[in-house]
Parts: sequence; structure tokens; C-alpha cells
Amino acid sequence: MDVMLEILKYIQSFSNKTLDTFFEIVTILGEDIFFIIVIGIFYWCFNKTFGYKLAFVYITSGAINTIIKEIVKLPRPIGYEGIKSIRVKTAGGYSFPSGHTQQSSSLFTTLMIEFKKKWLYFIGVLGMFLVGFSRMYLGVHWPIDVIGGLIIGILWTTIVTKVFAWSKDKDNPIIIGVLVIPMIICLLIFKTATYYKAVGTLIALWLGYIIEDKYIKYVTKAIWWKQINKFVIGFFGLILIKVYFKKLLPLNIYSDFLRYALMGIWMTVISPIIYRSLHIEEN
Repeated sequence: MDVMLEILKYIQSFSNKTLDTFFEIVTILGEDIFFIIVIGIFYWCFNKTFGYKLAFVYITSGAINTIIKEIVKLPRPIGYEGIKSIRVKTAGGYSFPSGHTQQSSSLFTTLMIEFKKKWLYFIGVLGMFLVGFSRMYLGVHWPIDVIGGLIIGILWTTIVTKVFAWSKDKDNPIIIGVLVIPMIICLLIFKTATYYKAVGTLIALWLGYIIEDKYIKYVTKAIWWKQINKFVIGFFGLILIKVYFKKLLPLNIYSDFLRYALMGIWMTVISPIIYRSLHIEEN
């Protein structure tokens, strides 16, 4: 721990207001709002199948991250003498592994596996490095958290993409249950808000995936102004549920589960039905 503490102190020895602002912006690449935007753009507007895959990778990776944190229970560097911690509101729960690093690794690895472009490999590796480094610079994670998040994110993404490919090859979305069902069982063990949010979204996403695939068969193709309308409607609905439903429900993990499940159903089932009824989905 002494070595890791000295590493953080060395990294922060270069700190200034400009770098503080830069790394606060960079760290957003590992946060929910960024992933919601990216997943929404793909799912609603360009590539429904890839949007599903990206969502499954992201959400299951978040659930795995919470499970590991609750098992390891490593305290964060926040409050240690000589460490300046910034943007601590994004640093809930335990320290290992870094959720921001793991989630950004999952995102960029999924993009690199899917599109296989040299320029994307460069951006992906750079993005993973910067997000991980930002967590240390901001004084909210140890170096081992970042390394662990990077490795786990890449390995877990590889597993999920193979399961998703298996599901598509068999044309059977129920196969995704091999990822979902164990996480449902773990609701009995890991009773934290973060985990309940992740699994609530995951269950809704899986059910939405099955329902949409069989009954709705949503088409992403549309003229540019319809694409903008789709994104605005879809994104507004998600934020409405995420922010304002919180004010209507009691503050507990079961309400968190319900709220995030509604977000999953909104994205996969309700919003495509709305697009079709408004004629902003092209057939």
C-alpha cells in the first residue's frame, strides 16, 4: 500500500487547474451518461444488434465490478494524507477494481472487436489509458484498481461477446440467460444499490431483447432528421425515468431496481413502439 500511495503522490505532483479540468472531463468516458448516449445512438439509430451487444457488455461488466468490490472490500485512497481527491461523487463503494476503467475498457474493447479499424485501436487503447490514469490523478483509485479494471474489463468483454455471438448463431435470445440468471441469483447476496440497478436493467434488457426480437422487429434505418428525433425522444425518456422517477419512489434498493428496469424496457420496447406510432421508423 505504501508503494501505491507514493505512486499516487507522484502522479499528483504534476497537478494544476488545467489538468484537473482535463481529467475530470476524461473520467466522464467511464460514467453512465456517456454509455447511455453511445448505446442509445447505436440501438435507436444505426445498428440494433450491436446496440444490444454493447448494452449487455456494459451492464454485466458493471454487475461483475460490484460483486468483486463487495468481496475484496479494498478502501479507496480518499482521505489519505497527501492525496487530493477530486470528483468524489463518482467514487461510491469500494476501490478494487476501478469501475470507470473497467467500463471504459469494456466499451472500447467491444468497439474494437466489432469494427476492427486501426484508427479505432489507437483511440480505444488511448481512451482506456486516459480513463484509468484519470482515476489515479483524481485521487479516487489505487494503481492496482486501474490495472485490475483494465484486465477484467477486457476479459469479461471477450466472454460476453462470445455468448452474444452464440445467441445470434442459434437465433435464440434466451441463451443470454447464461449471463443473466446467475446475476439474478446473486441479488440475494449482494444487496447494494449499484448491484440492484445493474441487474434491474439487465433483466429488463434481456426480456426486452426477447420481446422485441419476436414481436416488434424494430428497424433502425431512417432519414437523418428522424434519427435525431428518435435519439431525442429516447434519451429524454431515459433521463425522465432515471431522474424524476427517483423523486416518486421510496429510497431503497428495490426502488432502484424498478427504476432501472423501467429504463431497460423503455430503451428496448417502449421507445421503438413510440417511433413506429409516430412514423419516424422507416420500414
